[in-house]
Amino acid sequence: MQNAQIIAREALKELLKEGKEPTPEFYAEAFYAQAKKIGVNVGEVDFSIEKILEMLDKEIKESLFNRKFKNKNELIAALVHSINHLFFYKRNFSTQLEIVKLLLRLLATHPHKEISMLAKGQLLEIDKLNAKSIQMWRERWAEQIKGITELDFIDLAKGLEILSGFKISSSSFCQWQQEARNILKTKSSKEVKINLLNKLESILKEQFTKITQDTKESPQVNPSKATHKPKPKVSAPLKYHQASSLPIDAMTTLVSRQGMEEVLEFAELQFQNHHKNYSVIVFGISAYDKIKGHFGLEAAKRVLATLGRLLKQYSNESDLIAYYSEEEFLACLLEREREEAIQFIRNLDSIVSQSIFMFQQTRINISLSAQVSHRVESESLENMLKVSLEEFSKHKDSKGIINYES
Repeated sequence: MQNAQIIAREALKELLKEGKEPTPEFYAEAFYAQAKKIGVNVGEVDFSIEKILEMLDKEIKESLFNRKFKNKNELIAALVHSINHLFFYKRNFSTQLEIVKLLLRLLATHPHKEISMLAKGQLLEIDKLNAKSIQMWRERWAEQIKGITELDFIDLAKGLEILSGFKISSSSFCQWQQEARNILKTKSSKEVKINLLNKLESILKEQFTKITQDTKESPQVNPSKATHKPKPKVSAPLKYHQASSLPIDAMTTLVSRQGMEEVLEFAELQFQNHHKNYSVIVFGISAYDKIKGHFGLEAAKRVLATLGRLLKQYSNESDLIAYYSEEEFLACLLEREREEAIQFIRNLDSIVSQSIFMFQQTRINISLSAQVSHRVESESLENMLKVSLEEFSKHKDSKGIINYES
C-alpha cells in the first residue's frame, strides 16, 4: 500500500512538472513509469495499436484501422470477434470447396463424355491449387457470389427491353408491352419483373389455345376431290454424329482445335465423295488486344470463357463451333452455302452484342469480327483455312463480316 501511495505521488509530480493535465490516460502512463523505476510490476499499459495491427491478417487489419480503442481490452475484444469471423469464413469456404469436389467426382462418372471430361478437368485444377492460389480463388469466388444477383437482374431487364420492342399485332400482347415499358422506366424489383414475365406466359398460352381451336374448327378438304401431288423427297441434313465424343476445351467448354480438325476431315470427305458443300467461319472478338490492354489478361480470358459458353448454345451436329487458338473461334457449317454462313455469323454477332459480359462489376461490350469462306470456292481445305486465318488476322480489329475471293 505504501509503495502504491509513493508511486501515485511521484507520478502526479512528474505530470505537473511536464505541464500535463492528470487525465486518466496520462496518469496511467505516468503511474506505470514510476512503478517501473522502483521495480514494481503493475501490468503493461503502454502498447502500440499500429504495431499490433501490422501483425494481423489483411482482412482483419482493414476492418480495424479506422476504429478508436479506449484501452487494450477493447482492442482485444475486437480482435477476438474479427478472428472468429475470419476463421468461420475460411471454414465456410473450405466446406463449399469440398462440396464442389464431391459433385465434380459424381459428374466425372456421367455417361455423357463431354460432361465427364469437364468434371475431371476441374478436379485436376483444384488438386493443383496451393495455399496462395486457394486464397486468390477464394477471393474471386466471393466476388462472383456478390455479382450473381446483379448480373441476373441486368439480364432480366435486358430481356424485357427486347420483348417490349417486338412488332406483334395482338392487343393483349401490345398492352403487356406498354406495361413492360412503364416498369422499365422505374426502379422496379426483380420480383416485379418476374411476375411480368409470368403474365406474358399466360398471354402466350391463351393465344396458342385459340390458334389450336381455330385450326380444329377450319373446314376440311374432301380427300376424294383433293389433287394428290407427290411430295418432293427431302434428304436429311448432313450431321456429324460423333460430336458428343469430340475433345473439349476446358476454358470455353467448346470443341477444341483437335476436335475441329476431326470435323473438318469429315466435312472434306463428304465434299470429295458425295459433293456435299460446307462453309468455314473464322471469327473472334473485335479489337481483342485493346480489351486485353485496357482491362487486363484475366478480364480478357473471362470474356472469352463467357463467350464460349454462349456460343455453346448454337453449336450442334450440323453447325459445329470450336475454340481454335488464343483469340480465334472456328465454325464448320455442314451443307451450308456462303450466304447461309454469312447470315449465321451475323445472327451470332447480334446475340453477342446484346449479351452481358462482366468482370469485377464492370460491363465489357464486345462484337465479332469474322472471315467467311466456302469450300466450293477454294482449291483445297488447307488453302481455304490458310487464307481464312490470314485474312482474319489482318482485319481482326474491324467489326463485321470480312469478304474475300479465294
